[in-house]
Amino acid sequence: MGDDAHGTRVRRKLKHRFFVPVSRVKPGPGGQTEVIIPRDTAHHMRTVLRLSAGAVVILFDNSGQEYEAEITECKPSVVKARVVRSTSPRVESPLKITLAQALIKGNSFDKLITLATELGVTRLIPIFTARTVVSLNKEEAAERVERWERIVEEAAAQSKRVRVPVIEAPAPLKEFLERKRDGVKIILYERGGGGQLQEIIEEKKPETITLLAGPEGGFEQAEVKQAMDAGFKIWGLGPRILRAENAGAVATAILQFRYGDMG
Repeated sequence: MGDDAHGTRVRRKLKHRFFVPVSRVKPGPGGQTEVIIPRDTAHHMRTVLRLSAGAVVILFDNSGQEYEAEITECKPSVVKARVVRSTSPRVESPLKITLAQALIKGNSFDKLITLATELGVTRLIPIFTARTVVSLNKEEAAERVERWERIVEEAAAQSKRVRVPVIEAPAPLKEFLERKRDGVKIILYERGGGGQLQEIIEEKKPETITLLAGPEGGFEQAEVKQAMDAGFKIWGLGPRILRAENAGAVATAILQFRYGDMG
């Protein structure tokens, strides 16, 4: 009975957490900071969570700050909140990982970017490769990016991050490889062997890593060669074959444990 009561009290103390664009955080009346909640988030607050004026929520805006805020106005036309206090929690990894992931079927890509966000990835790049079965025209790609942005915003809020990963527009592998990339560059290739991690990453504490992960069926050998010509080193991730939706996340977790903040 006592444990149940304690659990109920803890749940009541938990505050809902939302991402808001930094442009929505503005000086308000009396020198206080005011936040005008975006329409979709405001709708979720009012109609799904049934929040009203007086409720306290946690907001973050990609600046690295987190705000405890009280809802001051909750109408169908507008929801506003007043910042009670702000903090700068140290929840972002010092290791900046870009995950360039070949597009994969169904909702597997959605699940992957959710997990990558929870693992601390800072940038996500959808890639078209020779064996990619997903095809998107320009309009469809733009719609997908909007949906993916919502997914990573929710994942960042759930995982208590203070920054949302950037999602770039889908790009062909050739175009991706032609762009300049700083730091360590790794391609995950199950048949390529590749060196041990300490041979691939010579620095003790790398700051930036770009991971390139393939689709169902993996990369073609010609694509691996193109990546190597662009400075990527092969990492095989051991003797077992991982599914396309798992390889990038597993590699990210290992890198965060070894060089980031999960060790």
